[in-house]
Amino acid sequence: MSKISRDELVRSFVDAVRASQTANQTLDSLVGEYLGLDSSAYRCLDILDQDGPMTAGQLAGRARLSPGAITAVVDRLEDKGLARRTRDTSDRRRVLVEVTPLAREGAAELYGSPEDGAQALARYSDEELQFLIRFLQGSVAYQEERMRRLDELKARDTERGSR
Repeated sequence: MSKISRDELVRSFVDAVRASQTANQTLDSLVGEYLGLDSSAYRCLDILDQDGPMTAGQLAGRARLSPGAITAVVDRLEDKGLARRTRDTSDRRRVLVEVTPLAREGAAELYGSPEDGAQALARYSDEELQFLIRFLQGSVAYQEERMRRLDELKARDTERGSR
């Protein structure tokens, strides 16, 4: 059996990550299209589902959208019955945005149940799952660093008067 070189292994790994990202983006796009949502609205719905209720300003920051854009997104999500604005029980002046039970029911129908996810992961040992969790957390950190770098480049280009 021939040994794969480190460079070939790294290339194969990067190819697999890119293929996974493309598959995720394609699935998300198709689900968003099925729900009648553009990518920004779908991303906001996913953020709310992951992180729970938050203010529109917090959601705008997480989704990297302007205040005007987030208002339109939340309006669209509300119109479709997928999110709602509610008063913050600890500060009645604040309004929170949260996903609705309808959104959660739709997610289960489109993505499957937690049991389906558990079945798909059954082939991995606890140690392998711990490694995969660390890898994915590291991947998120890497992507966030790339976004910060892009922000710096955009700011630099704006200072120089280009783009």
